[in-house]
Amino acid sequence: MAAADGDGSKKRAPAVIKLAVQWDNKQPVLYDFDQKQPLAAIVRAMCQRWGIQNADRYAFKHLDTNTYITEKNRQNLANGVILKLTLSPAIEARDTFERLRDAPANDTQIMRSLALMCKDVSFASEFAACGGLKTLVLRIEQQSDVLVECSQLGPALTALQELVDNGGNVWSELSTSLVAKICSYAVSSNPDAVIMSKSLSILESVVASSNNASLISVVRDKVTVEDIARHLQQTGDLDRKVNALGVLNALMSRASIPERQDLHKDACSFRLREALCTTVVSQKTNVPVEMAQQLHLFQALQLSLIANRMQTRFDPDNKLHMVSLQALPQSVFPDEYATLSRRPTIGGSGPGLAGASIWKKLGFVNANPAHDFNEVPPGVLALECLVFFARSHQEDCNKFLLDNMARRETHQCPFARSGIVLTRLLCDILHVGEVASEVATSYLPIFYSTEHFFEEFFSICIQLLNKTWREMGAGAVDFDKVIAVVRKQITEVLKLNPPNMKELKRSLWEMTYSRIISIIEEEKEKVEDVTTRAKPVVELRDRIKPQIVDLVKKQRLLHLTEGALFHTFSTRGRQQRANWCCRLSPNHRVLHWNTPDDNCTHVLPLEDLPKKVAVSEIRELMCGRDKVPNPVRTQQYQFALRMSESEMTLDYVAEDEKQYAMWVDGLRVLLNQSMEYAGEDIEMLLNMDMKLRLLDVENAPIPDQPPKIPPDPPNLDFYYKDR
Repeated sequence: MAAADGDGSKKRAPAVIKLAVQWDNKQPVLYDFDQKQPLAAIVRAMCQRWGIQNADRYAFKHLDTNTYITEKNRQNLANGVILKLTLSPAIEARDTFERLRDAPANDTQIMRSLALMCKDVSFASEFAACGGLKTLVLRIEQQSDVLVECSQLGPALTALQELVDNGGNVWSELSTSLVAKICSYAVSSNPDAVIMSKSLSILESVVASSNNASLISVVRDKVTVEDIARHLQQTGDLDRKVNALGVLNALMSRASIPERQDLHKDACSFRLREALCTTVVSQKTNVPVEMAQQLHLFQALQLSLIANRMQTRFDPDNKLHMVSLQALPQSVFPDEYATLSRRPTIGGSGPGLAGASIWKKLGFVNANPAHDFNEVPPGVLALECLVFFARSHQEDCNKFLLDNMARRETHQCPFARSGIVLTRLLCDILHVGEVASEVATSYLPIFYSTEHFFEEFFSICIQLLNKTWREMGAGAVDFDKVIAVVRKQITEVLKLNPPNMKELKRSLWEMTYSRIISIIEEEKEKVEDVTTRAKPVVELRDRIKPQIVDLVKKQRLLHLTEGALFHTFSTRGRQQRANWCCRLSPNHRVLHWNTPDDNCTHVLPLEDLPKKVAVSEIRELMCGRDKVPNPVRTQQYQFALRMSESEMTLDYVAEDEKQYAMWVDGLRVLLNQSMEYAGEDIEMLLNMDMKLRLLDVENAPIPDQPPKIPPDPPNLDFYYKDR
C-alpha cells in the first residue's frame, strides 16, 4: 500500500515483503516475497522447497482472513503476514462441488463449509463456473423441506448469497421458481434470523444487479411494501432491517417514475419513515455503515420524486396548475380574492383570476403570476411549496405578509419571489435530481421525522428568510445577499443533524445573522492561518518583510518632512496660544523649527523656520513624561531631543497618539534605531502584500517542500550544428 512520507510525497509499497509461508501445519518458513516476480513462480519455488509435485494445483491463502492471494490483491500484503500453501481455487472448487453433488441433503458439514468458502471471490467464481451454483440451486428448490428439518437452509442461503455477490454473472442459473421460494422465506414469519436476513439480501442482489426482468418481476409481485414495513418495525436484528430496506431501495431504483410514485404512496400509508425513525434513526447508538448507506439511498430516491415537478414549467392549460395558482391568494386573502375573482375578464368571457394588486401584494415579479414559475428549476414545485405553507401554516404565512406590509415598500421581503428562490436553493442543498450514490453514508434524521419533509422544510426556511431579512435591515437591492446568508444558515444547521423539525427550527432561529458573520470570519481566519503556516509562505513572508519595513520607514520620514505644529504649555500645564512648527529637510539631514508664535496656524516652509540643528548633533531621544527634562503634568504624549555639544533640548508635546507615534518612529529612523510603534502598520501592509501575491493559488494546497526536479531525459546529450 502506498503511504505518505514526511515531506508529503507518496512512496511506493516495498518491492520485497518479508513474510512467512506455512504448509500442512508445519513450522512456517521465512520468505522474501518479491512483488515483481509472477505469483505462479513463487508458488512453484515453495513447492520445490517442500518437494511437492504438480505446483500448478497449489496457491497461497492468507492465514488470518482465509482468502486466496491473487495478482489483483497481492499488493495488499504487508511485512509480517503468514501465508498458507493450499490447493488452488479451481481444484478446491471442483472437490467441493463433487462432495456437494454426492452428499445427502441432511449432510450438515458440507453446507456449512461451503458457506464459509464462498466468501472468497476466487473460490466463488470457480465454484459457479464448474456447476456448483446450479447444484446448490436445485438442492434449495427441490429439497428445502429436508434442509429446514436439519437446520441447513440458513447455511445454504448464506452460500447462495455469497455466490450471487462474488460468483460473477450467475443470473442465468437462477430460476423464477427459486426466486419465488426465496420471496416466500422473506415474507414469512420464520423466526430464524439467518434465513430471513439472507433471503432479503439475495433478493436485493437480484433486483439491483440482475438484468433478468422476469426475476425482478417476481420480487416486485411477491414482496410488498407492507412486508418490508413489518421487518423495519421489528426491534433488534439490524441486519434484517438493512437487507429489507435494501430490497425497497433496489425496487425503487429499477422502477419507472409512476411505479416509484406508487411505492412512495405505499411507504407513506404504512408509515415507513416513522418506523425507520423509531427503530433506527432516533436510537442513541451509532448507525452502522451498511444501514447509513441504505438510509442515504432511500432519502435520495424519495427526494428524486419531486425532481420532475422541479423541472416542469407552469402550464396555463393545465387545470391542476391553475387550481394551485388560484389557491395561493384564496388561502391568504380569501375575502379580497373572492371579490376580485368575480370581476369579468377583459373579453367578458367569465370570471378571471385576481387583479394585479393582489399578486403584487403577494410578492410576484410579473403582472401575470404564471410567468414567475417558468424558470426551471424550481418550476411548479415552488408553487406547490407556497400553497402548502399558506394552507398548512396559515398563521405563520399571515404573519410573514403582515410583517412586510408594515415596512416601506423598498424594504419589503417579496413573499412569492422569496419562495421561488428558496425552493431552488433547497433543491440544490438537498441534491434533488442528482444520481444517488450507493456508497455515501450521509443522511438527514429530520427527513425521517415527517412524511412531508420537503414542504415542512420549506415552511420553516421561508420564515427564517423573513427573519434574516429583518435582522439585516435589507432592501430590495439586498435580495441576493440575504439568500446567501440563508444558505449559510441552513447548511450550518444541517451539519448538526437535528433529529426533528422542532429542533431544526430552534437551531435555525439561534443561527442569527451576527452568528453567521462570526462563522464566516472564523472560517476565513482558519483558511488564512493554514495558508500562512505553510513553509513556502513563511519563507516568502520573511523575504519581503524587509521591503515592507523600508516602506514604513520612508513613510515616517515623509511625515517628518511635511512637518507639524506643536502646542506650548506653561509650567502649570496650561496650553498657551503660541504654537511652534518643526519639520525635517528633504535630504533628512537637518531639523528646522521656529520660536513659538501666536500667528503660527499652519506648517511653515523651510525658509520661514530660522532655527535648525543637524541630525548628526542629536545625542538622545527621550520619550515619555517621566523621561523628558521639562515635563508637562497634564499632557501624556511628550518627547524631547538632547543635543550632543550642549545641554539644550527640543521639547515636543504631541497633539494625539498618532502624531506622537509618527514623530517618535521617524526620529528613531533618523538615529538608526528600530521603530517602536510601526508594528501594526508593518503587519497590515505585509498581510495585504501576501494576499495579493497568493491570489493565484487561492484554495489550492501549498506543499511544504518544492517538487523534486525530474532527472534529465536519456536523449539530453545533443548539440546544435551550425549550418
